[in-house]
Amino acid sequence: MSAVVASTIGLGVPVADAAPPTAAGCTDISVPVSLGDGPRTSHISGRYCTPAGHPGTTLQVLVPGATYDRSYWDFPGFGDRYSYVKYASRAGKATLAIDPIGVGKSSKPPGWQVSAPTAARTLHEVISAARTGRLGHRWDKIVLVGHSFGSLTAMLEAGTYHDVDGLLVSGASHAPGPGGILQIQSSVRPALSDPRTAKSVPAGDYTYLSVPGARAKAFYAPRDSDPAVVAADEASRVAGTIGVLATIPVFIPTTFGIKVPVLIANGRADKVFCAQGGGGSLTDCTNAQTLYRSERTFFPVADLSTYVLPGSGHSLNLALNNRAFFARALQWADAI
Repeated sequence: MSAVVASTIGLGVPVADAAPPTAAGCTDISVPVSLGDGPRTSHISGRYCTPAGHPGTTLQVLVPGATYDRSYWDFPGFGDRYSYVKYASRAGKATLAIDPIGVGKSSKPPGWQVSAPTAARTLHEVISAARTGRLGHRWDKIVLVGHSFGSLTAMLEAGTYHDVDGLLVSGASHAPGPGGILQIQSSVRPALSDPRTAKSVPAGDYTYLSVPGARAKAFYAPRDSDPAVVAADEASRVAGTIGVLATIPVFIPTTFGIKVPVLIANGRADKVFCAQGGGGSLTDCTNAQTLYRSERTFFPVADLSTYVLPGSGHSLNLALNNRAFFARALQWADAI
């Protein structure tokens, strides 16, 4: 992998900083970003992995859902069985798994400033850095991959900035079910009141939120999950913000103008976004064909493909049969 080095632009503003790469070809990076039209005073943190030798021409930028950080894409332990990053790396594919603004090792501005448009704007700046070689390699093709709220952010980014070559939406649809949403909302509390997240958010900021105890009932299908994984997932929960929750619907109009290839992948038993999950969604996830019919209207000019992972709940990466989804995702990305 080409070493990722600090570089400058304009008046000495750092563009990307990185720790030395590991033997696995991965490095932690930090990309300066702006929350508005001003200077880049914030940053997006990520884990950047490229295969040995020639890094190729395609980079997948991976965006986790709310209450997750980048570890959703590189879930630790369990022999790497639940790591999409490791699966992609073994297949010779490059990835950049990010912590969205306000999450993980990325900057944490006041929570009311962390909205869906802010998340999309800062993601756009990360993509620009990858396009222009500021991560150590100039990527000709960028595929944006999201999960849950990360998928909504990805759709908003792709529909607003038109700077990616493909969009993979997982764990999302245009018809969330009220029952599934209620299972999450009933557990929401200030992150400062949750011992797991209290020390990870700005002091005194009650606009950062945590959702303890919601994962098992809202994100998993019991027959397609390992209780030990569910417990590890719950223990690794992170905070989200009230600004994100208040601006979720803004992504909807932007999907009508997305022209690049799109793959929508859902777990059939997703309680939040699929009718079969029992949460009241109107999205039919019986199979790929029914999911296509449910979502086609919202992507009228995109080359739309769909995929349903049988038995899986909301968090496809953490389902027992996740490898089928991983394989389909890489196959689709290679073909665009």
